[in-house]
Amino acid sequence: MAVVEFVVASGYYMGVWEETPKSWYWKSFSKTIVPIALRRNGSYDDMIASVIEADELACEPGNLVISYQMNGRGKIHPTFIKNDRHVSLYMMDIVVDGCRPILRINVIARSSIELMNSFNDNDSVENENLGDQPNETFCDQSNDNLG
Repeated sequence: MAVVEFVVASGYYMGVWEETPKSWYWKSFSKTIVPIALRRNGSYDDMIASVIEADELACEPGNLVISYQMNGRGKIHPTFIKNDRHVSLYMMDIVVDGCRPILRINVIARSSIELMNSFNDNDSVENENLGDQPNETFCDQSNDNLG
């Protein structure tokens, strides 16, 4: 059966889209870290449901933007999770190097401001401001703290 994994999720629930010369990016006003139980063999829809239920977010699934980043050495490129293949890749990355990848969750209100460019399956976010997130603090989290 399914194995339940607890992952540390960093939620960005309030903010605005800001335009840069190359793209749009999400600027967060608040940051929250919560444990979320995910099924290793779950689908994209299962992941969305788990994220919404974990923090009791009152939003539509279409308003969630989920990406993950590995806490690795060198440059980090958050990758968007948009389908079952990306969920599987995320679950495979959970066991890499003993560190957990960090889910980044943006809840956006779909209004007159939309993300200007579309993403393909190989896109990553290179222009997103990650400077205010010390990556080493996420790697130090253990399962003992989560439940």
